[in-house]
Amino acid sequence: MERSMDTLNNNLQFKEESPVLPRLDRSKISSSIVHIGVGNFHRSHQETFLQRYMEETGRTDLAVYGISVRDNDKALAQMLNAQDCLYTVLEQSDKEDARDYLVSSLLSYAVLSENYKQIMEKLCDPTTTLVSLTVTEGGYNFNDSTGEFQTENPDIQHDIAQKSETKTFYGLLYESLKTRREKGIPPFDLLSCDNVEKNGEILKKGLLSFASQISKEMEEWIHKNVAFPCSMVDRITPLTSQEDKEYIQKKYSYIDNCPVPCEPFILWVIEDHFNNPRPDLDKLENVYFVQDVSPHEKMKMRLLNAGHVVFSHMALLEGLEYSSDFMRAYPFDIAVEKMMREEALPFVGEVPGFDVTGFLNNTIQRFKNPKIKDQTLRLATDTSNRTTKFILPTIEDSIVRINKAPPLLTLGVAGWCYALSEGLEFADILRESLVEAAGKAVRSEGRIFIQALPEIFTKTLRESPVFIDCFEESLKRICDNGPQRALSLTLEKYYP
Repeated sequence: MERSMDTLNNNLQFKEESPVLPRLDRSKISSSIVHIGVGNFHRSHQETFLQRYMEETGRTDLAVYGISVRDNDKALAQMLNAQDCLYTVLEQSDKEDARDYLVSSLLSYAVLSENYKQIMEKLCDPTTTLVSLTVTEGGYNFNDSTGEFQTENPDIQHDIAQKSETKTFYGLLYESLKTRREKGIPPFDLLSCDNVEKNGEILKKGLLSFASQISKEMEEWIHKNVAFPCSMVDRITPLTSQEDKEYIQKKYSYIDNCPVPCEPFILWVIEDHFNNPRPDLDKLENVYFVQDVSPHEKMKMRLLNAGHVVFSHMALLEGLEYSSDFMRAYPFDIAVEKMMREEALPFVGEVPGFDVTGFLNNTIQRFKNPKIKDQTLRLATDTSNRTTKFILPTIEDSIVRINKAPPLLTLGVAGWCYALSEGLEFADILRESLVEAAGKAVRSEGRIFIQALPEIFTKTLRESPVFIDCFEESLKRICDNGPQRALSLTLEKYYP
């Protein structure tokens, strides 16, 4: 018999086979944490850790009040709230022990444009001591080339004017911190959980830049009184498919419209820099508090994230639908591993307490997990932000330190350009200007793509003959031979 999630919440009992059920009494838990950006990753990662921590320690106040500042999250919020924010996490692997488990630590999910007053009340509540964020790499509103906060953004301009309810998380954080200050309520800590190097520092710079446009006094107060710890998060979490929903309905006889598929592996490294008392999450396996998270961030972004993104456009052109498809297909499998070992690893450095080579080896195996249906299209989306975070920093380090352009990483950038010129459909906030530059580059000179996009390519890269020559050679190789053959030729030339 099929049951709804709200029914399960009232009576978490199964006569048939069941997922692992939470050991929490929902009537007794409360939310001291507000999270902005309740997507699949947050629900597979932070919620999993918080639920596990409450189960193991008996603490009851670390549930989450979820927020979205984007109207395109309304459908998800409606579905989650309809099932009382309960959902199923589906761990998927052909080798590791995996399990399905129910998560109950998310108590509500509110959309800013519909619940502004309620959200502000929660943010200004003295019991709210931590606000965490997963707003994507591009959500911090910085020009990646100049490193400057983009005050000309229309929504930012709207919030700076303070004429009506805020539209951005910057406006929301500013208004709530201002209210807390006026009422004598200590500020909450702010914890970024996005794939952005030094994410806490980036969040702090963005909020201070925003505040400076309104009140220098508030800017100074935030600088002195709010903590912005950095963190590194890791768990491969694809989009939810119809098959995931059907699997739950068939196996467990209940309907979950918002399940989250993910791999068994999970990791969280957090900078130990909080003003409010923090939970000792490091009691849990795979959670670490450290003094400096940047080595861990660099390891993850330059190996795992770069490995996922670098050839995704070329893989799409070859019809490879999932990351596990191209990680098991020659020459993509060899190229990704060579890129990670030969081009990225030398510029990662040591990571205290971690075996970097072991992390790399494990990452390769994780990529090949056929049970994880991580769409290649998802990895290719929003590349103007992902490339600047995961790929171009390693290329620039190689240019500056050894005066060499890493051939596979550069080929990946050229593959992105070629895919744009071919009209391959993947979302990007800069898509119009990218397609125009890519078309000109393919028809004329490859360097046009680099030099026409200062918001993506730094001055060092735009003015580097070594990088430009390698890029033009790579783009020509793809244009002449197609993506798959171009990869093979690059491997033969540079890594015989």
